[in-house]
Amino acid sequence: MKLLYLNEHLSCLNYQMDSDVGFSCQQLEKDEEYRIDNGKSSCTLFMIEGEVIFDLGKYKALRILQNQMVFIPQNIGTRIESITGSRCILLFWDRNVSVCDKLFLGSLAVKGKEQTVDNFILPIREPLVKVLDSVRTYLEARLLCRHMHLLKQQELLLVLKGFYTKKELAEFFSASTCIRGSFEKFVLENYKKVNSVKEFAGLCYISERSFSRKFHSSFGESLYKWMQKKKAEQALEMISDPELSFQEISGKLGFNSSSHFTAYCRKMYGMSPTKLREKNKK
Repeated sequence: MKLLYLNEHLSCLNYQMDSDVGFSCQQLEKDEEYRIDNGKSSCTLFMIEGEVIFDLGKYKALRILQNQMVFIPQNIGTRIESITGSRCILLFWDRNVSVCDKLFLGSLAVKGKEQTVDNFILPIREPLVKVLDSVRTYLEARLLCRHMHLLKQQELLLVLKGFYTKKELAEFFSASTCIRGSFEKFVLENYKKVNSVKEFAGLCYISERSFSRKFHSSFGESLYKWMQKKKAEQALEMISDPELSFQEISGKLGFNSSSHFTAYCRKMYGMSPTKLREKNKK
């Protein structure tokens, strides 16, 4: 289908030709390899046609067939190899999707038998097929508006909630923690990548409340208090590095300006970043 007024779409500020989030379609020849780069967001692979094998964390040579899907946690590098001519749709999850649409995942809990790789792969049911067909139509027509990507993610979450059981969804998204290892290890590996409790919970696709409760059970204190201590330690460590400017440090730690960072240092350590660096030298 031909897209009308293409130039009008291309000139729009919301047109995302290349983006780290949203949907993309991949066509693979037999024996072709493709590496999924999901360093900035979690990804879901929807197998539309064909068959591929891939590694997912500690699980090796997994096979996913036509009309199946698998969730790939952020920073779990994945290489897929096409057994036959294949076509798939990738969704790199956007953190701007309405929180209310994914809060239901926070109420999910995996109980009973031990998790296996079979639990991570779900069938693509008819209602979801229709959503993906519409996404493919938009992608092929180059209707790449940012709003389209957000709306289709919301619709997809609605379909998951309506046509899959809580047990299925819990096992599907549990790959986010089961593949990474223990919850404590996950926290220690990722706390430097986020600047808020909300962002931390978003990495696990659960609510802030559920994440905070699980954190307190594991670490014995509130997540907010722990993150504030770690942020202070990280700031002191970065100040000790003479190669980093205070403006760089301020930006990496999520402060709005260097003056805010200076005020933070005075509050936490009783002196400015400059004096802290001089004290460290001595």
